Amino acid sequence: MILRLIFSLIVLLCATWVYGRDIYMLSVGVSDYQSINDLHKTEQDAQAMAELYRTHTSHVKTLLGKDATHDNVLRTMRTFFAQAGKEDVVVFYFSGHGGKNGICPYDTRSGNPQTLVSYAEIQQVLKGCKASNKQLFIDACFSGGFRGDSKSEDDTSASSSPLTNTEGIMLFLSSRNGETSQENFWSDNSYFTQYLLKGLKGEADKNNDHIVTAREIFNYVSTKVKERTKRKQNPVMWGRFRDDMRLF
Repeated sequence: MILRLIFSLIVLLCATWVYGRDIYMLSVGVSDYQSINDLHKTEQDAQAMAELYRTHTSHVKTLLGKDATHDNVLRTMRTFFAQAGKEDVVVFYFSGHGGKNGICPYDTRSGNPQTLVSYAEIQQVLKGCKASNKQLFIDACFSGGFRGDSKSEDDTSASSSPLTNTEGIMLFLSSRNGETSQENFWSDNSYFTQYLLKGLKGEADKNNDHIVTAREIFNYVSTKVKERTKRKQNPVMWGRFRDDMRLF
């Protein structure tokens, strides 16, 4: 009995060593903007996502409010994600305003697209990261524009964007490129992040194998958000990755 227990522990430790990998997660949220109108739930969204990932990794950074400037977001992405090795996972989460060509940091100025953190800038940072598994969760209006085209499909297919045609990169975007992303005033979080959190915590695990995959999280979150917003907001998942890519 004792030998069997020791053997089981050795197998478990070996499996952990073989399959172990680090997650590097950067969570960004802006509610009180410097020059454009404020939001309500977005910093809470980013904090909640960071707290969830801290249960899985010690490599978690948050940028909230005034700290989430254009330059600081990109600088933090470069230096933090540069620590990840090939077998590691990098996760970028953002909640805030979005524009047609990027996300809105704290110092965004209306009518000046150069103050956005553009999708091209994010692509450049991620292309320079060694990790073979990159996951982006963007909770912002018009986030579907990240795909680099004008398609409206809400499925997991490849697009014309150079980033999403790179193997191992998953984009989960809160809305199509012509839609706004809605805050849920009856919850601590926006509709997209509310169900993203619930899904990652296990509600998306449809087959009860204690693993949340890309396909499971898409099916769960997309269905819930469409129901709650009466199909005014349609999340999209995009990129070149396996449906059974493990998220949590």
